Amino acid sequence: MQNKMNRFKPLLPSAFILGLVFTFSLTACVSERNVTQKELIQRPLLNAELNTEDFAFPSRPPRLSKGKVIFEQNCNTCHAGISYDKIKDEKPIDTYLMLTRGDKGHPKFPKLTRDQRWEALFYARHLAGESDIQNKEIAAIFGANCAVCHGSKGFADGPLHSGHASAHELGMAPVKGAFNPPPANFHSYYRMYNRTNDILVKNIKEGLYPSGMPAWDGVYDKDKNVTFDDALILDLVKYIRGFAIENDLSAEEESKPNAEQKGGDKEISALPKNSGKMEN
Repeated sequence: MQNKMNRFKPLLPSAFILGLVFTFSLTACVSERNVTQKELIQRPLLNAELNTEDFAFPSRPPRLSKGKVIFEQNCNTCHAGISYDKIKDEKPIDTYLMLTRGDKGHPKFPKLTRDQRWEALFYARHLAGESDIQNKEIAAIFGANCAVCHGSKGFADGPLHSGHASAHELGMAPVKGAFNPPPANFHSYYRMYNRTNDILVKNIKEGLYPSGMPAWDGVYDKDKNVTFDDALILDLVKYIRGFAIENDLSAEEESKPNAEQKGGDKEISALPKNSGKMEN
């Protein structure tokens, strides 16, 4: 046995060094990835390098009024009428990448800043029906069923999760810190921009294990006299998407998309499935 150990002694320092190199390499990769993601979010808006990046989140919530101007100046010639059926099946991230890289024959828009691209694409989604919520009581329905965990403004700060004093007033046990993972923050670009509407609908209908998110499919709210069916859940998805953008359009402008859609015979072409670096 001693002879066998002696035979491997010369190899031990080399193996140790290789292990250190491998560990350092992994650490460096993780560190570089984290720093890169952080830089993409925080870089100045007019940084020329942003125009060549595969991906960057907006520096602030996209404003639809600004998106309207950008869309009319750069997109309206080809996209005067838009069908919701195509764009609703895509992640906002994919649309951003299309505008940035010119995927599938779509022209690039290098002169637009990253915020302008985000604003244009969300205005396109607005034209396609993203803000068209059928149930006009959706805010109250969200407040009565979802805000207890996700917060009334969607910041994941509801009393059941945060342990706020109002939890006791509502007759709920304090469970601060008990949710792991915590409820979704609907202002999170990574969450809301990296998922299709279909995925968000599925998450609400079926719940999310191992989180505390329950399945809502078929649940009946006696106080509001509504059942969580497909139509209501889709309205909820449209509602929570509104937290991660700024819909500052006037009521008159809000009514225009539906009129434009009826006469339109164009639709956004199928967008790329590859979400680049941020694919989840």
